[in-house]
Amino acid sequence: MRFLWRARRRIRPRIDVLGDRSEAAVETAGWEGYAGLVLVLPLVGAVVAGLQRGRRADAAAGIFGTAALVALVALINAALGAPGEGRLIAEWDVLSWLGGRAGAAGFLVDGLTLLMLIVVLVIGLLVVLFSADYLSPDNREHATTDTKGRYYFWLMLFIFSMAGLAMAPNLLQMFVFWELTTVCSWALIAHYDTQRAVAAGYKALVLTSVGGLCFLLALLLIYQVTPDFRFAALGALPEGRAMAVLFLLLLAAWAKAAQLPLYTWLPDAMEAPTPISAYLHAAAMVKAAVFLMARVIFEGYGFLPGLKATFSLGYGPVVVSAHGLGLFMSVAALATMLVAVYLYFAQDDLKRLLAYSTIAHLAYMLFGLGLALAGVWLGMIAALIHLIAHGFAKTTLFLSVGSVAHRTGTRKISALGGLVGAMPLTALAFTVAAFALVGVPPLACFWSKFALFGAIVGLGGATGVVLLLPFALETIIAFLWFVRVSQKVFLGEPSVAAGQAEEAPSLMQGVLAVLVVLCLVGPALALPFLPPQP
Repeated sequence: MRFLWRARRRIRPRIDVLGDRSEAAVETAGWEGYAGLVLVLPLVGAVVAGLQRGRRADAAAGIFGTAALVALVALINAALGAPGEGRLIAEWDVLSWLGGRAGAAGFLVDGLTLLMLIVVLVIGLLVVLFSADYLSPDNREHATTDTKGRYYFWLMLFIFSMAGLAMAPNLLQMFVFWELTTVCSWALIAHYDTQRAVAAGYKALVLTSVGGLCFLLALLLIYQVTPDFRFAALGALPEGRAMAVLFLLLLAAWAKAAQLPLYTWLPDAMEAPTPISAYLHAAAMVKAAVFLMARVIFEGYGFLPGLKATFSLGYGPVVVSAHGLGLFMSVAALATMLVAVYLYFAQDDLKRLLAYSTIAHLAYMLFGLGLALAGVWLGMIAALIHLIAHGFAKTTLFLSVGSVAHRTGTRKISALGGLVGAMPLTALAFTVAAFALVGVPPLACFWSKFALFGAIVGLGGATGVVLLLPFALETIIAFLWFVRVSQKVFLGEPSVAAGQAEEAPSLMQGVLAVLVVLCLVGPALALPFLPPQP
């Protein structure tokens, strides 16, 4: 077995995933070093923080999280300053024994990568800072002893795995980090080590592993034809095999994004510490599914719209097209949205309510990507804007709930009321984030929802009408329900729990204040990185 660790920076022709367009990988001095720092710093932070206790663990995680974000700023500067489309590629031949290009590893940095890294690292740092005061003996919901070392080890490893996934230049490397996110989520969901937490962790591990198995099968189908896992290799597959790979990757995304019928693990995962729930829902794990499909559809946009395959079944040949698969993807996402919003009504736990909301909003993103696969590029733009807008809004909601539970000892909607007097900043943050989530203008998710409506209209015909009506219905119901919940929890007569409450510690308040601003400007951060239609 030979391992060749020497970096080979190339300017070479490159065929994009499933596409017929070619471009050159661009050399920009030093960018690989910045990309390496973005990847390695969270990993080093995991080790260092994992060996610390108490405030030293807080400091270690915060320092390395901040350093990774600084490295990301440098990487963004390098990418935006690159000529052409600013698409940066560096590859190393690491596993040459696999043959061909199958063993290549390295970095792919473009607008899609940078958009995902902003979500991963900005929200990751805010969650780390919030956790410093959340994990304490003063927490009335979960008074913790000193488990911070273990907690930060898995959280920083989670950030590392998501950064690696975002920068992966091929499907094999993406799969490795994909599976690492599954392991990290299992450990963090089970962090409190109660019977329910352990069971929830194993449930998440089992159900999301269904997606991992589908991903692995897709890799095997590719490897049977060509020893090359670069996204470009998909375009070299026979049409039937390419369609099978595309469908398997979609199944992997469904499992990871908690879509029907594999959605039950995500509400149960609310046994995790609330900052972990925030990161899991807003930036990691479930967002990996959206990123996978966005990457595949973006890279293959020159090839996918015309892809058709004929499968011989017992009753005759069946023709399957990428356009039809895109519509199927959108309809399945729409069904998930409607089931999730229906389940809102049965929830008394604020975190479980937010979990079903996450399921619905992941469906929004997959809905938009399905429209893109069906030929409406605006669906891709809407999905990517929603990825970042939902990330900031959902982080704000979860951390607001964490503040409430930290001070009152409960997350039950029925036990809360009148908290605005005792926790005004938390009330403001929750309300702004709730309005942002349901699409009240000019807050974050308004812009992505507006684009989704535009994409549906762009689809046109009876199909567009059929998709538009239930999508609009879900939006209206979600708006009314979140208004009701906000009123119940923060307005009216103070409940017994509210009478004992006070505002969250200052660092937690500071994080919420930053997130309120991001609920306003989040979509603007996405604009420089939105990919043009290929």
